[in-house]
Amino acid sequence: MTEKDKIGIVGLGLIGGSLAIALKGRYAVKGLAHKAEDGEYALSTGMVGELARGLGDFSDCAAVVICTPLSLVRETAERLVSLYPDKIISDVGSVKGMLTGIKGRLIGGHPMAGTERKGVRAAKERLLENACYILTDYNGDAEALAFMKKLVSDAGAIPVVMGAEEHDRLVGRVSHLVHMAAYCLVDAAIEGDEEIVGSGFTDTTRVASSPPDFWNTVAALNRGNIVDGMDDYIARLTELRGKIAAGEDITAYLAAAKDKRDRVTGRRKSAGGYILYVDVPDCVGSVAGALAALAEGNISIENLSVVHSREGAGGALRLEFKDEKDCDAAREILQ
Repeated sequence: MTEKDKIGIVGLGLIGGSLAIALKGRYAVKGLAHKAEDGEYALSTGMVGELARGLGDFSDCAAVVICTPLSLVRETAERLVSLYPDKIISDVGSVKGMLTGIKGRLIGGHPMAGTERKGVRAAKERLLENACYILTDYNGDAEALAFMKKLVSDAGAIPVVMGAEEHDRLVGRVSHLVHMAAYCLVDAAIEGDEEIVGSGFTDTTRVASSPPDFWNTVAALNRGNIVDGMDDYIARLTELRGKIAAGEDITAYLAAAKDKRDRVTGRRKSAGGYILYVDVPDCVGSVAGALAALAEGNISIENLSVVHSREGAGGALRLEFKDEKDCDAAREILQ
């Protein structure tokens, strides 16, 4: 297999489209979209080099990656393994246990990246950059695993090999539980048509804007791990409630949780960006002045937003950078 092998992508949405863009130039990419207009968009923008007519049109590909909705991944994998027993078949599903038992050259995949948006027009060139990309070798195929590790690296992500059971247990805690908690928190915090919310609310509940149908499928497929995580979370929330109700000093409890988060996240977010909060004066030209200083220092900003409430954020300007070097340089300039 060579670097210019052709890769098939079934499902040109946010992840499939972002993967196609990331692989462009290193591999020839052939895509299959559920909607004709999505396929035409991907082809016209150069996201893919050609379109497949159906699942039976990937015989010229070295590997096929399934990027369909989660509910369709297993049946699509079974169909592709049946059609192409000698080709490498992978996926990007967030639950890996669902593919256990399927034979063939199957390597499960899960890029730990995404946004609340969906669809091929939301695809981003750097969505996978520096993101952990889990790979699961179901049938002990060392060659197929090595190929997928290289493909993932070529897409700018970080390959991490992990068993299906371990994966589903871990993401059940750090991803699936977090989304369920966010949906529940929105339900508990918002009683009517509140117009005043702090950045603490918007930051903590950001993922509750994710597609409900997708998370309904996740909950069904990883039910046991999510329920275990929720039970543990409820127990810890109940413990904290008891301390507050008793009037206890909870500083040590909060500090321990803060230390955990700081240790695992630092300044880096899950999709590979580096975030800096900047405290700027509330006056005309202050934001422009900060941005001008960064431009003069030749610092590239990936994204920016204004935090209207400074609650807990420590600043009114939120800057996002593509790498740690730019983040550190920006911090130095703005200090």
